[in-house]
Amino acid sequence: MKMQSAPPAARTKVYDILSVLAATTLVVVAVAYAEIVYTYDLTTLVVCVILPVILGSIFISFTKSRIVLFAYLAIIWAVLDDRPIYFDSVLTWPEVTRFNPLLPRLFMNVIIHALTVIFLYLSLREATRGKESGFWHSPRVLLPAVIFLVLTYAQNIPLSIVQDAVQAGTNPASWYPFDVSTKLLALLFLYIALREGRKEVQSKKTERMPFPREAGRTALAATLRPKSPRTKHLLLSIFRI
Repeated sequence: MKMQSAPPAARTKVYDILSVLAATTLVVVAVAYAEIVYTYDLTTLVVCVILPVILGSIFISFTKSRIVLFAYLAIIWAVLDDRPIYFDSVLTWPEVTRFNPLLPRLFMNVIIHALTVIFLYLSLREATRGKESGFWHSPRVLLPAVIFLVLTYAQNIPLSIVQDAVQAGTNPASWYPFDVSTKLLALLFLYIALREGRKEVQSKKTERMPFPREAGRTALAATLRPKSPRTKHLLLSIFRI
């Protein structure tokens, strides 16, 4: 007796999940490597930055979803930014700096934040493709997207409770609960923004679809191809009942 194979849609979903898991594993390995080795050199750059960004993007591209790819590239820079990878100090590696010298770190922070904003914009634009006004006039998309941005770089929020956690960054027990929780919340709000964008596009498509009776009348009139507008009007009048 032959076993039935899984339908193509189910196989595609499994492959998508495996692709996302592979990219996520790369990020986890990069963070663990940086925390364990705690040495900032060319090897760290390859393992902790280049592989998660490039190879992770290749894995994500197997999903054939530009939305997922751009969302991954929006969040990855926030993961690389601070402890334990300290990509914002890459210009001064092997030394990790915070305030002195300030300019190299400030320059990298501008680049990293800009990359996050650019890929967030691309993911939202892709999610709302087909919507005439885009996502700029949709609070249900914009609000969670803004919250996502705030949470991805929550260490910059000028509140004492946040800055205490940031200053305790040398202690993993103090830093990681704060960092992991904010990144997971950021992913949640990014998902909400993208989901709301897709829902609005689908609702617009539904509104544009003709009612079944109207579609049937139009199709019949097109099939019969009346030679005059008068004949077409007569046919539509007959099937209006």
